[in-house]
Amino acid sequence: MMRAFSYSSARSGSLLAGIGLALVVETVALHLWLHVRHPFIAWGLTLASVGTLAWLVADYVAMGRGVVTVDADALRCVIGRRFNVTIVRGAVESVVRPGWKDIPESGTPAAADYLNLTKPAEPNVLITLASPTRVRLPGGISRNVRRLALHLDEPEDFVSALALPAQAS
Repeated sequence: MMRAFSYSSARSGSLLAGIGLALVVETVALHLWLHVRHPFIAWGLTLASVGTLAWLVADYVAMGRGVVTVDADALRCVIGRRFNVTIVRGAVESVVRPGWKDIPESGTPAAADYLNLTKPAEPNVLITLASPTRVRLPGGISRNVRRLALHLDEPEDFVSALALPAQAS
């Protein structure tokens, strides 16, 4: 039986509005400054900014509709327009509600194998894998991770569903 877990509480409308406002102000200023001498560059930067703003809005909408699914075979994490990761159930070593000691500080050696899929939200679920798994990041970059963090709307139910043996799901 497949179970779906939403993560809409992980998105931040105020963060989107702040980034969007800064992007619009910078785009207008750069466009006006460059338009007289380098109109093609000005329009190129403006189009890039509009594309970025459209991606941010699409990601926000997708974060509101997206789900993480658990079934007998796999854990599927489709996180907004950022990540699409499928993990075989047998590769999950543990799943817990993390405490402050479980989440590594960004930029430290302890964070080398850690990825918060719902960043900037504070994670309320931590999945540890038996071996490193390759995760494709936005922009086509890939990284090997052993610990995945999520901020889910129903973390207790998710931990229970994933902790159950695959046959009982």
